[in-house]
Amino acid sequence: MKTFVRNTCIVLIILFQVVVISHSAQSQPDDRWQSGSSQSLRGEVLTLYCFTETKANPWTPDEKRVMLQALQQAQEWLMGQAGNWQVGLQFETKDLLGGEVWEVADIPTGTGSGAERVDWIRQATHQAGYRNAKKAYQKLSKHYGQSNMHVLIFAKADGISYAMRYAHGMNKKKYQLEGVLVYQRYDNGAEMPVPAILAHEILHTSGAWDLYATYAQTREKQAKAMELYPDDIMLRVGHDLNSLKADKLTAWLVGWNPVEESQFEWFRPEDFKK
Repeated sequence: MKTFVRNTCIVLIILFQVVVISHSAQSQPDDRWQSGSSQSLRGEVLTLYCFTETKANPWTPDEKRVMLQALQQAQEWLMGQAGNWQVGLQFETKDLLGGEVWEVADIPTGTGSGAERVDWIRQATHQAGYRNAKKAYQKLSKHYGQSNMHVLIFAKADGISYAMRYAHGMNKKKYQLEGVLVYQRYDNGAEMPVPAILAHEILHTSGAWDLYATYAQTREKQAKAMELYPDDIMLRVGHDLNSLKADKLTAWLVGWNPVEESQFEWFRPEDFKK
């Protein structure tokens, strides 16, 4: 009888651990931000990209090639980082506009203010022939057999790149399909470390938080992140991707790290309110 009770307890403990790990591995299962098209960076993920330009400032073939090479580097780095947490990750990459370049009248400069234009994905899907972002997500999911996806818009302009995310309570028709606007250079005209910025912004679409001081993140939290996660790509970017990583907090946010720590929630930015 004692042996039976002991064995039963061991089985229950193991089952409990499996349930906890399985639950945690979904990153933030009850978070309102885990609800858009870019659910978590695991398994197969569809990347849809397009290029936008103005008539006065068009992309050259070489410039587009450089951006796509940067995307490939970012994806390879992300797959390696996922592998460090024993998580499988693969990307399928497709041109949203079938090779066409999207010409617009103006591309506003991104300044990192939090007040940037956030309808780029809806406009891009309209350019691709879809009624709205929600319809685009439904049809693209069916066409590619993949529900986990994001859109990258390469903008021929200068600015601070940013992600456009979806959360419960937002307009699905406008925002369910999540994505990123990536500028060619910084807003001061300086060259950007595009692969690192792409990786940083893709992580945003899957739930990662900025760890540096922004309009929604405090300097106090940045200082603490520099102490705990000094090489995290959500804290800093650079030309050497190999010097950066997705540390414990970021890995948990995107579904790689199954172990939640009590300090994680303290870093939640203002624009990621539950």
